[in-house]
Amino acid sequence: MTEISHKVSIPGYRIIRKIGEGGMSVVYLAYQESLKREVALKVMRPIITDEENVVKRFEQEAEIIARLYHPNIVSIYEVGHIDDDVLYYSMPYLQHGDLTTYVHDNDEDLKQVMTEICDGLSYAHSQGVIHRDIKPENILFDQFGHVQIADFGIALSAGRRRFTRENRIIGSIHYISPEQAQSKDAGAQSDVYGLGAILFEMLTGEPVFNEEDDLSLMMAHVEKPVPRLPAEVSHWQPVIDRCLAKDPADRYADMEALKQAVANVNSVPKSNTSSSARWLLMSLLVLTGVATWWYWPLIIGGSPIAEERPSFVSAEPDDDAVETDLNEELLVDELLVDDPLANEPQTAAPVADSDADETAVEKVPAVLNLLSEEEVNQLLNQARKNIRIKQLTTPKSDNAVDQLLKILGNIPDHQEARNMLSEVMAAYYELLYLAVQKNDWQQAGTFAASVAEVRHRTILAEEHQMVLLEQNTQLESSLLLGAIAEKVKWAKSKADHQLASDLITLIDEVMPGHEIITELNQEIKGMYRSGQLLTDSMGLTAVVVMPNQSDQQGLVNYALAVSREEVSYLLYDRFVSDTGHEVTRCKTAVGSNMIFSQRSYLKPGFAMHDDMPVVCVTWQDANLFIEWYNRQTGLNYRLPSEREWRHLQKLSTTKKPRCGQANLAGQEFPEDNEDFLKYTCDDGYSYVSPYSAFKRNNLGLRGLHGNVSEWLAGCVELGKIKAIFNADDPCESNPSAGLSWVSGSADKAVIEQIKFDQAWSHIGFRLVRNIN
Repeated sequence: MTEISHKVSIPGYRIIRKIGEGGMSVVYLAYQESLKREVALKVMRPIITDEENVVKRFEQEAEIIARLYHPNIVSIYEVGHIDDDVLYYSMPYLQHGDLTTYVHDNDEDLKQVMTEICDGLSYAHSQGVIHRDIKPENILFDQFGHVQIADFGIALSAGRRRFTRENRIIGSIHYISPEQAQSKDAGAQSDVYGLGAILFEMLTGEPVFNEEDDLSLMMAHVEKPVPRLPAEVSHWQPVIDRCLAKDPADRYADMEALKQAVANVNSVPKSNTSSSARWLLMSLLVLTGVATWWYWPLIIGGSPIAEERPSFVSAEPDDDAVETDLNEELLVDELLVDDPLANEPQTAAPVADSDADETAVEKVPAVLNLLSEEEVNQLLNQARKNIRIKQLTTPKSDNAVDQLLKILGNIPDHQEARNMLSEVMAAYYELLYLAVQKNDWQQAGTFAASVAEVRHRTILAEEHQMVLLEQNTQLESSLLLGAIAEKVKWAKSKADHQLASDLITLIDEVMPGHEIITELNQEIKGMYRSGQLLTDSMGLTAVVVMPNQSDQQGLVNYALAVSREEVSYLLYDRFVSDTGHEVTRCKTAVGSNMIFSQRSYLKPGFAMHDDMPVVCVTWQDANLFIEWYNRQTGLNYRLPSEREWRHLQKLSTTKKPRCGQANLAGQEFPEDNEDFLKYTCDDGYSYVSPYSAFKRNNLGLRGLHGNVSEWLAGCVELGKIKAIFNADDPCESNPSAGLSWVSGSADKAVIEQIKFDQAWSHIGFRLVRNIN
């Protein structure tokens, strides 16, 4: 085993070896124990996790990729962190090479690869994400030979802050666009340029420009004319010229336009000495991965579900076009028909099926055959054609499932029709399985509806055929059930009740009444739910906050129980009375702080009531209260970490409170102090307000954006000098966060370090605990 340069230990993953690294992160091959699969684990280098911009860029990369659900873009399985120091996310482990090792035999192969790259980038652009670093190493292949675009580490997402320094060159220099070379704004046309440079290299084996140094190379992209292609590939020159135009406005408007131009190139066949071996390999891949062959065009082109949904294609191609493509599609036809001469006329007589007869639950009833041999052959040919063009359940007047069921309704034992129908159902099961494995719940819902549609039509047409259909697809359905059950357990471990419940509903849709539904429902019984209120024996109410909220990914990958409000004056007073804890004197951010000041939590300089957050407590006071409170309740509360506090802020829809939305310093502010830039409104509260004065936020929390700032977990250690004179102090300072009643319009909800053992009249604290 390769020695790991950093001692990385991430719960749930077993590190196998390092497989790549960059300036910001290291990529490991790892084994995900819960789902028993190999993954690529991208981990930020621990030595740079204290660099704020780098951390934000790493988090941004994960967020961008996590929301790009597309078959030609590398997906993300999980995002997480360990002890606020180790950030990571896991991805599929792709070990089938990249464009640097790709060799195409003919133009059609090249077109296919270019089409998939265009599709992936087109989708990213539609989501407001520009890659900005297109290069061969970032174009990977999965086990089925399909493109997977990776490394969105310097991607630019619309509406997001750029975490790169101004005037910094971004992108790999051999594929960099002229505008990037000049540190100008990069748009979709920058990715068009980069892909054009890759296309040139795939056609010639050489980069577009190959200068002696980086500066000369960048200037070549800006100034030098586009090189001419060799004669044998010169038919690609118009595409190259348009992609590599110096002015972005002269390039293809978008990836869809480039994709169309690639499709329109007049192909020139190359030597095909190795084509037989290549097609044999491709045949084996297709035969073992039929569902994945369907998966990509389904996502890109349409949805194979019930009548109210769009069909796989918008219109049926004419017969001449189908005949022209016959040879190209033959491999696909063979997936669904046992006879290799499936396109030859078939006899209408049913084929004996001894295995099916032995395993059938009930005997196939005799029916009157109203179809002639010619009509059966015609229906089979129509079904084959519709399978080829993906018209499986739609349109209503012409689809493969109805045509096969019409044959089986007249000839129940027709082996070929039964096999084709079973293959359609098996493929949908496999598509659903793949979507579940990729955590693509939208596609999973689409394919579940397709399975339900095939079931429904089969039962309506011939109920006994459904029994045979289930027998013929037992392997695929069992794999699917196992995958969903694992995902339910995973959702349970994340305390994500909604996802677990949705997954069980998915099973009920495709296999109604299956016994595993009852088992899984019992397993998730008692799970916590987002927004659920938990009231302990002392009366404190906490809100369950999940790792994400309304599709917004948070900063921690576990569920928290967060006290709905800060700890109250009443509860803290009970702690002081019960323990005899010494009352701490405190300071104020407004007015004077006389050395003999008697301010404390009892009299902070303004009236306090039971339903207000306690203030004038030190960080140490808060932790002593928590120790006492945990003894009373038997629970394990603590102060939130800095990352957890930022997690709550991120999931909140309130980023900066508006005037009157929270208790902040407005026109009612008690001191005429020019140091405070007050809000223009009057919220009615000069100091700390009662909990009920302002509404809860979308997480169900009060006071997260005002009223009092809050102590967080954390301790800055004493320096050597101070350790000598303050030996009893465990910390130099401690963090507090958030806005308060002294916060004006110019203040931001940042984390500040407060000197140890200081109490302030605007700082209180909130409690959290893990619940999974």
